[in-house]
Amino acid sequence: MTLCSLQVLLMGKSGSGKTSMRSIIFANYIARDTRRLGATIDVEHSHVRFLGNLVLNLWDCGGQDTFMENYFTSQRDNIFRNVEVLQQIMKTKLHSMCTMHTETNIQKILKSM
Repeated sequence: MTLCSLQVLLMGKSGSGKTSMRSIIFANYIARDTRRLGATIDVEHSHVRFLGNLVLNLWDCGGQDTFMENYFTSQRDNIFRNVEVLQQIMKTKLHSMCTMHTETNIQKILKSM
């Protein structure tokens, strides 16, 4: 079986949930456990085998303003050179009623996959 590699860049503002999303989807975290994750410093790289022969080369980019500025200036060639998927993560505000059920709903969705 030949492995295919795909570079995926996760970008968004600090605190938007990039690392949490990556941890829930690819590291089997449950939503409440992501609270203990700290801020990403610069870029965290990980390789995940996905759907059989696909290897995702995940680049989880820290969202602090200083890092974001550097990604588009001094690190531009390094960050964007081989990117095949760019996932922009945005934080939204949920009403308190929705927030109470979010963790349960995410778990149900993931179990049904």
